[in-house]
Amino acid sequence: MTDILMRPLVRLQIFAAELREREDGQTTTEYAILLGFLAIAIIIALFFLRNVLRDLFSDAASSVSNAPGP
Repeated sequence: MTDILMRPLVRLQIFAAELREREDGQTTTEYAILLGFLAIAIIIALFFLRNVLRDLFSDAASSVSNAPGP
């Protein structure tokens, strides 16, 4: 009788142990976290370099518009 009651419990314990040992989604999660940090770093860099970038693009646009025509 106890064998009938213990069998589902043992199966559940084996399933839980196998689930803890699986590493399938771990790499995907690590890449997602890395991508998030990279996006934050790019946003911060653009925030601090916004004036330099604005001047750079403004100079490029004015040199294109002042270029001699054909």
